[in-house]
Amino acid sequence: MKEPWKKDTNERYLDMVKSVVNLSSASLLLPVFFARNFIDIPKETPLISVFGCSIYIAWILLGLSILSGLFYQYLSAKWLRIAWGKPAGILWSKNTPESIVENTMEWCLWICVAYFMLGIGATLYFFISYSVG
Repeated sequence: MKEPWKKDTNERYLDMVKSVVNLSSASLLLPVFFARNFIDIPKETPLISVFGCSIYIAWILLGLSILSGLFYQYLSAKWLRIAWGKPAGILWSKNTPESIVENTMEWCLWICVAYFMLGIGATLYFFISYSVG
């Protein structure tokens, strides 16, 4: 590898994406935990009757964040292969240019973060606007 700093930089971005994926995964359970423990919804009451549209939107957004983060990790492995001078292709391509891999990684990174933030926002919206009765 001609520029070893690139590998270190890639590892830092990869760590950040892994953190966002872990937080997104944990956030999928937050509504259930908070509903049962903090707003005292009885165990007999099905949560489907309590959760509003914003929780389902949050779950979709958090799921998309996880998928985007996983795709970023896939691309990171491909990019590392290209950085070592080996051919690597994304999905069906046999040899994808480094610039395309880097641009796609950039998009996946920001999509992962944006969907996570939007998913947390939708979850918070539900709990802030929730009223008993």
